[in-house]
Amino acid sequence: MCKRRKSPLSSFILCLGISLCFPAWAQAQTQNKTRPRQATQTPAANASPAVPAAEATITLNEPFLNALLEAMFTRLGAPSFPLSLASTKEPVSASVGPGVNALSATSQCPSVVVLEREMSGVKTAVHFEQGRIVAPLAFSGSYSVMLLGCMRFQGWAETVINLDFNRERQVLSARVDVQDIHLNGIPTLANGVVVNLVQNSLDSRINPVEILQAAQLTARLPITAAGGALRLRAREVRPEILPGSLRLHINYEFVSDK
Repeated sequence: MCKRRKSPLSSFILCLGISLCFPAWAQAQTQNKTRPRQATQTPAANASPAVPAAEATITLNEPFLNALLEAMFTRLGAPSFPLSLASTKEPVSASVGPGVNALSATSQCPSVVVLEREMSGVKTAVHFEQGRIVAPLAFSGSYSVMLLGCMRFQGWAETVINLDFNRERQVLSARVDVQDIHLNGIPTLANGVVVNLVQNSLDSRINPVEILQAAQLTARLPITAAGGALRLRAREVRPEILPGSLRLHINYEFVSDK
């Protein structure tokens, strides 16, 4: 190849360059052939792809829930719960004072506690504070004492609401925890008895309150082209309580529903 060049000088330089470069090129090719290949991991053919988590957020604010309470009182009626002597072990004193009326018939004086829209300057409502839900409950009621007559009372209860999600039943419930009760119209000697009766009645008769049921938490998505349907199933409900509002972060999973 060098003899075909017209210039002897250029031919010499070309041949010298080839002779100098060829050993390095040959050595590099040899190293590439003997260098071990790096192993790369590929997903298995039968491995199912991970399904990303799906989350939805529902926001409830104080005006909405309090408007719901207003509609309950005006369009349905005031909820009432029976009181029972069996719910307390404290005896009723015969010297209950002037707060007792001469009404011994239980039909005229039922032993009940009735939730009221407002009583003693306190309105039944739901308030969202930072990290907790509080709900003052106004109430009135009457308590029939055998051989003594009827005691009528009114007041309000300080309560805290705790949320709980049941994954099996797909229900978000609230539990009303009575912290304190303020009573009016009850003699001092009978105050402790009625307080216990009212607290036991509220604890056992109100709880639990179902906020969101399965029908509101789940949804079925028919996909005809894929030959079936997917159903949203709540795995977790995480409440975020902010001043004035409640955010429910619902984590969903997709399940086949053919």
